[in-house]
Amino acid sequence: MSVVDVERHGIVAISEGDHEAAYQATEWPQSSRPASATSLSMAPIRLHLEALRRLGGLSPRALIGGQFVPGPGDRTQISVGVAGFGLFGAEDEPTCASRLWNQPFTIGLPSEFARSVARTLGEGPQLPSGMLTIDRAGFDPMNSSEMVFAQTASVLQAVLVARVGGEDADEAARAVVRTW
Repeated sequence: MSVVDVERHGIVAISEGDHEAAYQATEWPQSSRPASATSLSMAPIRLHLEALRRLGGLSPRALIGGQFVPGPGDRTQISVGVAGFGLFGAEDEPTCASRLWNQPFTIGLPSEFARSVARTLGEGPQLPSGMLTIDRAGFDPMNSSEMVFAQTASVLQAVLVARVGGEDADEAARAVVRTW
C-alpha cells in the first residue's frame, strides 16, 4: 500500500490485490470508449483506492476498486457494479475498515454514486483495450457524495493508466489530487 498526501487537498491510499469491500451488484451498467492501444501482453491489474478530501471541517471520502483485464480490439469496456440498496437504505449493510479515517465504510456502491463513477471513467486518460470492472466500493452515509466518488474514480483511472504505461502511480495520483 502507498499513501499519497497532498497538503490542503487530500490523501489517497492505493493498494493492489483484493479488498474486503466486494459487494453483490444487482446491475452492471456498461459503456465503451476508444482505447489508447492494444496490449495483450500485460497481466490483469487489481487495485483499490481510498480517498479522503480536506475541506475545512468536512471529510468527504470514498473507497473504490476494481480490475483491468487487457484484451483485443480498439476499445476499453467499462462495467460498474451497482449495489441493490440506496444511500439511505444501507443501515444494516456490512462494513469494512477505513485506512484513512476512524469510521468504517458501508460496503457497496449505491446508484447515486455509481453514475458519477461511470461518467468519470468514460472521460479522462485512456486505458489500453480490455475490460475495466468496478466491483469493490465503500461509502460513508454522512461524508460521501457524487463529487468525492467522481474524484476518487479519476485518481483510480490515473493510477491504472500509469501502471499500464510503466510510470510512477503515486505521482499520477498526486497530480490528480492537486487539482481538488
